[in-house]
Amino acid sequence: MYETFYGLKEKPFNLTPDPDYLYMSPGHENVYSHLEYAIQESKGFVVVTGEIGSGKTTLINYLLRKIPQTIHVGIINNTFVHPQELLKMICQEFDLQTETTDKTALLTRFYNYLLEQYAKRKRVILIIDEAQNLPERSLEEIRMLSNLESEKHHLIQMILVGQPQLRDKLHQKRLEQFVQRVTVHCHLEALDKEEVEHYIQHRLRVAGAENLNIFNSEALRAIYKHSLGIPRLINTLCDSAFVYGYADDANVIGPELIDAVAQARNLAPKGKGQDTFPDEEEKEGDPASIAASRLLEDLQARIRTLEERLASQENETRNLRQELEARNGNREDLEKVFTKFFREMKKSYDSRAKMEAQVERLKERLAEKEESQGRLSFPQPPPAENKKS
Repeated sequence: MYETFYGLKEKPFNLTPDPDYLYMSPGHENVYSHLEYAIQESKGFVVVTGEIGSGKTTLINYLLRKIPQTIHVGIINNTFVHPQELLKMICQEFDLQTETTDKTALLTRFYNYLLEQYAKRKRVILIIDEAQNLPERSLEEIRMLSNLESEKHHLIQMILVGQPQLRDKLHQKRLEQFVQRVTVHCHLEALDKEEVEHYIQHRLRVAGAENLNIFNSEALRAIYKHSLGIPRLINTLCDSAFVYGYADDANVIGPELIDAVAQARNLAPKGKGQDTFPDEEEKEGDPASIAASRLLEDLQARIRTLEERLASQENETRNLRQELEARNGNREDLEKVFTKFFREMKKSYDSRAKMEAQVERLKERLAEKEESQGRLSFPQPPPAENKKS
């Protein structure tokens, strides 16, 4: 609903890897140039790494639009698989029959397919996303597939895309033979402060915004601080900030809104004492610790209740959106109701942020008490998941 309020044709900060919204930072241009060169020159193995949410999949989707139709492309996204399952998935991706589970039969079928495409002067590329999850045996299986070659040409080219753990995994001695096959390796870095501003304005422009300064300069600095230049986190902050801004009738978004969103979504910088949490056995016989821990548990329960309310409001919001699209006559009345729900959601987020602040202050006090008594810290339980508005 905030699209109309901010003069947008569509939401500019969705989390889907839409190549229409790809911002070609110098880092993205560098990785894309490496990919383009590798494909043009048919360079065997290619490895692309980058932080979570840095835009790797978006870049690959953009690349797919540019690849000529004479190249057959298969994409594997589910990488938590054993070698036998991986080979079957690869065959399925290229529309080959997989009724047999015999590895030799599957390899023969795939090899014949590659020879057939080579005879037709068509190339085959296999892209494996989230490749950091591949077991070592599966990586070795992929290396063996690269042995399917003609006398002078690769029959298949492979592009592995993954998080930095993939780079670390490939440094292991056991995978030395695999690494020797990698001809192109590039890493996608996070955006710097100036690139974050250009990134936001680029997405606003693509979404049809007439005003590219919806986020003021202080807000842009806050977005960089909380996101560390990771595009996915930037999208999360900006999309939620639009919800907050719409609820507050804020035509220009400032740093206060960004900070509120970051805290509500647990993106704010971590404070002292968050890495400790007293165990039940350790706090026995200490009335102050027991009372404080009970209060902490109560606050966490209230947060979970608030999350349930948020989820319920999200469902009601979706129903309202559908009703708004179905009814043209009473649009103005429905918009008023819809605005009310946005404001209620913001109140819930604000309440959650206040309670989380109390939780963190209490944790800090407990940690200081444990430290003063010379006791060991205990790991805290995982925090409740945040609901997305």
